[in-house]
Amino acid sequence: MVLIVSDKEIEIKMIVINVIYAFVLVSFISDQHRIAVTCDSNHVPSPPRNVNVVQINSSSIKVTWEPPADGDAQLLYGYNVYKFQIVNNQFVNNLHRSVAIVDKNKLYAYLNDLEPNTEYAIRIAAFNMKGDGELSALTKQSRILTGGKPPSPPRPQSISLINEFRPVRAKVEWLPPRHSYNLPLKKYVLWWRPTALDNYQRAEVGPMEQSFVLDNLYSGNEYELNIAAVNEAGTSENATEYLITPTGVPDGEPLNIRYTIFNNRLSILWDPPHWRHRNGNISHYEVELSKLGDHGEAPIRRNVPSQTALFNIEPAKSYAFRVAAATSKGTGTFSGELRIDSEQNVRHLAFRVSHRWDGGGEEALVDSLGRVVAQCLRSSVYNQN
Repeated sequence: MVLIVSDKEIEIKMIVINVIYAFVLVSFISDQHRIAVTCDSNHVPSPPRNVNVVQINSSSIKVTWEPPADGDAQLLYGYNVYKFQIVNNQFVNNLHRSVAIVDKNKLYAYLNDLEPNTEYAIRIAAFNMKGDGELSALTKQSRILTGGKPPSPPRPQSISLINEFRPVRAKVEWLPPRHSYNLPLKKYVLWWRPTALDNYQRAEVGPMEQSFVLDNLYSGNEYELNIAAVNEAGTSENATEYLITPTGVPDGEPLNIRYTIFNNRLSILWDPPHWRHRNGNISHYEVELSKLGDHGEAPIRRNVPSQTALFNIEPAKSYAFRVAAATSKGTGTFSGELRIDSEQNVRHLAFRVSHRWDGGGEEALVDSLGRVVAQCLRSSVYNQN
């Protein structure tokens, strides 16, 4: 096409869009100049096609689509991804752009931070230099109901003692979870235990309850308490609280008393009371050693900080020993008397009497957690050196 003009501008009609044209200007009095011109459309893009939504988890989805029909795709700059929230088939909030993709060849997007158990509609718009194009069609494939999610943890408010003495009772109170994710609560579950043990006690209460009474707690123990909320999607994380019950007087006696005699030196050892009967930290032990058959001699009484006591004794004498555990609140139950016989060494040689259990009797060896280790009979063994 050759045009001869005398003015400084010219209008050329019948130009096809999306085509690059080259124009050569020739002056009759100067050099020629080549100009490249792109003829752009005055229209925004048509809608993307085949939008599809796939759930990743309760708050994330992946969206894929195809570009607009041929003819618009060449001049695209990218895509905008919009989401709508739907309740009862009604859009409840305004159009919200979630992602802007400045890459016309990228045909997918990930949307995060969605509300669980919520219906969304996803629509895509391509954009060019003129702006956003038409939104993609609203189809079944472009709508999704996100999955359910367990609630957030309950919110503990207080743990207060109802009764400070045996049986110790405490009341725990809480508020509902901050987030239920559009699912009603079904119940609350509580687990609690003394921190010295592995096994939990368990209880369930209805979704409208916000308190629970813990019964038959032991004095002087630290308790771990966990509360969880449950909905259709599952159980929340635990809200954990701790409670220390008041110290009391021990109501159990020390266990497994045993002794050794060497060179008229009596060594006695024992284990603490069963943990259920300690009622707090043992501060010391009260011990008492009495000489049998000698009513004029006062018993030896001591407070000892550990689980052992040492005495000088006379040969060929019999003694009675007993011990009690004590806390800051007082002294507990004394053990039954243990008879100790020291044999006279007529040869004046050093000897040792070892008190032990050798099996087959009626007395039980019990550890500090109350477990029977062995069923035994006491006897004395004499080892001459």
